Amino acid sequence: MANRTSNRGHRKKIDIDFKELERLCYMQCSEQEIAQWFHCSIDTIVLRIREKFSISFPEYFARHRVGGLISLRRNMFKLSEKSPAMAIFLAKNWLGMKDVQDIEGTFNQNIQQEIGVKVVNFNTKEVSDAIIEAIKLGLDSTILGGNGHSEDAALLPTQAVIQATAVPESEN
Repeated sequence: MANRTSNRGHRKKIDIDFKELERLCYMQCSEQEIAQWFHCSIDTIVLRIREKFSISFPEYFARHRVGGLISLRRNMFKLSEKSPAMAIFLAKNWLGMKDVQDIEGTFNQNIQQEIGVKVVNFNTKEVSDAIIEAIKLGLDSTILGGNGHSEDAALLPTQAVIQATAVPESEN
């Protein structure tokens, strides 16, 4: 039989580089991702934080993630100066704005009826031209969205979808 007493019950203590841990929290990494980065378990990360700082992982994470959130907001604001898509995203999500226009017209219908959908290039001129065209026809127009959307923020939409509907006759 081989001698198994040399390391039995004793594992080498995994050291955590706390500067690196702060950087990973700044980048909004999950507990699982952090543990995988350090080649250890989540429990080891939690234990090392408690040993060194006497706080929980959520407390540690909250302290160090805020810098990443602020940096992300700064980048989004800067990008919105040149990207209509980012400006629209910020307006919708932070200002509560919508892509809906209420345009009244006179029709012999009491309910809205979809007239058609037009796909245009996702730029200010073509989108506004399509909306103006709908207005001239006495239609309500709504920007439904664009293709090319992805969770990857680097992929911006290339086309916008404009839906035109008949506007119900106003009840006076």
